[in-house]
Amino acid sequence: MISFIGCSKDYKVVKPENTKTWMCNEHANGAIKNGDYKSGISLHQRILAAEPKNSLAMYHLGYALGCIGDHKQEVYYYEKAISHGYNQDNNLYYNLGMAYGELDMPAKAVFAFKSAIDINPTSADSHFGLALAYEANINFKLAEDEYLKAIKIDPKHLDARMHLSILYTDMGDLQKACDQLKKILEIDPTNESARKFLENIEKE
Repeated sequence: MISFIGCSKDYKVVKPENTKTWMCNEHANGAIKNGDYKSGISLHQRILAAEPKNSLAMYHLGYALGCIGDHKQEVYYYEKAISHGYNQDNNLYYNLGMAYGELDMPAKAVFAFKSAIDINPTSADSHFGLALAYEANINFKLAEDEYLKAIKIDPKHLDARMHLSILYTDMGDLQKACDQLKKILEIDPTNESARKFLENIEKE
């Protein structure tokens, strides 16, 4: 199973097309940013009790739930935020895609990552997430294309390079796998995972 890295992107306040600025409680947000997810969840639940249509609070609550591993509820609140109009933040769709991946729902993950890319086509992370989802769907060519797009946008995206090297190994293209691993070591000579992987390939 492909490893998705849930809860990877931070949240922010954006101004959607309808010009409404979504606001949330600074104290509640601070709890999440400080890693106090239990308090962050409780505080955002209180906000929603008073403001049941506050879609930014829904997003933040979903984010906090994802950080404690409750991906079903994470997805629930992300989808609820979208349905209430918070639909112009690529980070939300990126996190939604990662949550779908954690729930082993790669087809829905593909849709979420594509939505993130529609909002911000230059997000290397979103192309990386889409590659993970394609790979989980056993669509290796599309996965390769998306990993390469992520690397083109951000040549130092080591996760994309590492996963691409694994994909190339699975596809039997050891030379391309070695090329990616060597590039990782050029960027980060201390990367032991890449070094050991490269050594194992070269032994074959």
